[in-house]
Amino acid sequence: MFAPYTSTKQTLSLKQCCFIFPFLLLVIFIAVALLSSSFSKRLLYFDNISTALEGIKAETFLEMVSWENPYYTNELPEGYERISFSKMAFHTVTKIDFKDERSLLGNELPGFSVFDTKILVAGEGTNYTNVPIESPPPPDSVLSEDSGDKNSSTDKGNKTPSQNEASNAQVFLYNTHSWESYLPLLGKTGAKDANLASTQDQSKNVHLVDQFIISALANSGVQAIEDKDKVTDYTTAYQTSRAFIKSAIASKYNYKLFLDIHRDSSRKENTTTTINGKSYARISIVVGAANPQAQKNSDLANKLHHLLDAKYPGLSKGVFKKSRSEGNGVYNQDLSPHALLIEVGGVDNTKEELQRTAEALADIISEYVKQAGKV
Repeated sequence: MFAPYTSTKQTLSLKQCCFIFPFLLLVIFIAVALLSSSFSKRLLYFDNISTALEGIKAETFLEMVSWENPYYTNELPEGYERISFSKMAFHTVTKIDFKDERSLLGNELPGFSVFDTKILVAGEGTNYTNVPIESPPPPDSVLSEDSGDKNSSTDKGNKTPSQNEASNAQVFLYNTHSWESYLPLLGKTGAKDANLASTQDQSKNVHLVDQFIISALANSGVQAIEDKDKVTDYTTAYQTSRAFIKSAIASKYNYKLFLDIHRDSSRKENTTTTINGKSYARISIVVGAANPQAQKNSDLANKLHHLLDAKYPGLSKGVFKKSRSEGNGVYNQDLSPHALLIEVGGVDNTKEELQRTAEALADIISEYVKQAGKV
């Protein structure tokens, strides 16, 4: 009356399992390797995604809804440009945007990517022809040189601030491009090659600017410290300096600002101004576009710019937002909303100009720190 029960379920044999499981593990391993590759990181990093989505507006979603319900077409604003899949496909393949003539030549002209820099706040005379320029890689001989100074030895204990120094400090200074220098400090005033302004001698490079700032801040009652570690690999400079700021944050000391001091590669006409008859090296404040909390860093940069502009008109060139196409793109600012990169002067600025600027910057930093302490 009843047919005998037979199961249609198939079970995997031990032999099949021994084949399938290693295969699955291999697929997972390959997928993880691809996702963690440098290409995937460049493809998926925040700034790329932000750039891809920045052209999508609310009206675009309204148009998509209208494909199913034409009634919503009446709600689209007058003059709205409808989605063109041919234009989107062409831009995806060629990276050419007919609304931006720079995209026609940007990939072919060396140095043209400098125009990818966004001016968030323009200082006096600032435009896209004189934005800060990233330093090119210095000669290997510069990266490996040792000035013989105890402060620049390989003994980390001689360079990292002591606990007693750090415990009362409110400003932390460090230098990702520790070799950046100034031609007049090296006895090469007026040299045509800007890349000659490079040395690891901390008495003749951006570390000297750090010392000017620290000394001026001390006169205002604000303590600052400097990490004097040298960076010896251009390609991994920001990974190296990342350890500096992470260590400072982990220390739990009351730092109000983390400032990465650099030097602009622009020439004197773009990095010098006159205030009350005295010559100063101009300042540029840089925010990383690929930093997830770039808005907070931008707010801080804007505040410092306006404080500078009020007391020292023309000293600040402005606030600039740089993507990975024109720099690191993050500048370790993802670690703190109080972290900024500041370019002090250019390759042609003199020691006197740098010192005046450092004192002016310290004046503003002191004002900011004291205000922050009241909050």
